[in-house]
Amino acid sequence: MKLKDEEIRVNISRTKTIIHLIIAIGLLMTLIWFIILVLTLTETTNRTFLITCCSFLIIISSLSLISSVKRLINNSKGIVINDEGIEINIGPNNGHFVKWVDITNIKIHSPIRGPMFLLIFVKNPDYYISVTHGIKRYLLKMNNSSHKTPVSITSNWLDCNFETLVALVTENHKKYNRQRNNKTTTA
Repeated sequence: MKLKDEEIRVNISRTKTIIHLIIAIGLLMTLIWFIILVLTLTETTNRTFLITCCSFLIIISSLSLISSVKRLINNSKGIVINDEGIEINIGPNNGHFVKWVDITNIKIHSPIRGPMFLLIFVKNPDYYISVTHGIKRYLLKMNNSSHKTPVSITSNWLDCNFETLVALVTENHKKYNRQRNNKTTTA
C-alpha cells in the first residue's frame, strides 16, 4: 500500500501472482503429459473424448498462465483511492472509476464458502454495465441481478487483507461525505 499526495494505492500482490503462476504451469505440464499418455492408448478406448477434454483444459490453463504473466510483468496498482473516488483495476470492474458522488451504500457480502466481497452500491448501475464488453459485461449483469450492484471488490489479488480494504474504502467514503456536508452547510 502506497500513499502519494492524498492518493492511496493498493498494488496487486506479487506473491499471490507467483503462486498462481506456479499452479498454472504445473497444471499445464500435467495436462500435456496426460494428453501424450492418451495418445498412446489403444484404439479400443474413447481417445477423442479424452483429447477434447484435455485440449479444453489446456486452453483454460494457458489463459490463466498468460493472465499471471501479465500481472507479474505489469505489477500495476490494483486499487487507487483518492478524493474523487475509487479506481478499480482488478476483476470484472477493471478500468472503472467510481466517484464518491455515485456511491449510495457500501456493504460486505460474505458467502458461506469463497471470498468476501465489498459491494459498492451506485446511483446508476446500468452505466457501469454499458461501458463494459464481453464476458466482463455478463459478469457485471449477473452481479447486478444477484446483489443489486455491478461494482464489487475482493482482496484476493491485492497486497492487503479484506479488513484493510474495507477500512480504506469506508473511511474515505465517510471523509468525502463529511466534506460534502460541510460544503452544503457553509453555502
